[in-house]
Parts: sequence; structure tokens; C-alpha cells
Amino acid sequence: MARASAHRSMKRKSGTSGYKTIAAIVAGFAAAFVLLGGISAGYSPISIMLLAAVGVLFGAVAAPEIEPGLFRYPVLWQVSFTMMGCIMVAALLGLSFEGYGLAAIVGIIAGYLGPYWIRQVRLP
Repeated sequence: MARASAHRSMKRKSGTSGYKTIAAIVAGFAAAFVLLGGISAGYSPISIMLLAAVGVLFGAVAAPEIEPGLFRYPVLWQVSFTMMGCIMVAALLGLSFEGYGLAAIVGIIAGYLGPYWIRQVRLP
């Protein structure tokens, strides 16, 4: 009985400071992808939207590592957003069906290993 009450006493982190930090990082990733990716993809409205969306998706991968108390299933979150980001990169590059499949596989692997490689990224 004590174990059940102890489990109920563990609450998720409340407040908006964690969400603000995540939003700032996601926006920074989106801006960086648009600025740097636009050099090779061009700055057409479609390219800007796709590059910003990819930046948001890859920025969202870091969110569970920054604010772990906000996520119940962080690995699922990271795998989902990394896979979507990789598929959008495949769309931006205009790849064939096999390219989309490879992008999905790379996204699943990179998302699963997200906690390991995200620690290597240094923020200013």
C-alpha cells in the first residue's frame, strides 16, 4: 500500500518554464534549418516551410532530455519526431520510395539512440 501512495505522490513537473525552454530551442532549430538549409535548397516559400518543419521536428527530439519531467514516454517521443524529420528531409530531397523507407529506418534508429547523441550537442 505504501508503494502505491508513493507512486501517486510523484507528480509531473508543473509550470511553464520547461515549455518556454523547449519552445525556444525548437524555434532556434527551425531558424537554423531555414538559414543554413536554404543555402542549398533555396529560399522559396515551400522550401522555407519544409526546412522550418524539419527544424521543429529535430528540435523536438531534444525536449525529453531538457525537461524529462514533462514526458511519460520519452523514447517514443524521440523516435516519432526523428522519423518524421527524416521523412521530411527525404521529401525535400525528392527521393524515391526506397529513399523514404531508408529515411524511416534511419529515423527510428537515430530516435532510439537520441539520448546518447543529444548529450553531445552543446548549446551556447
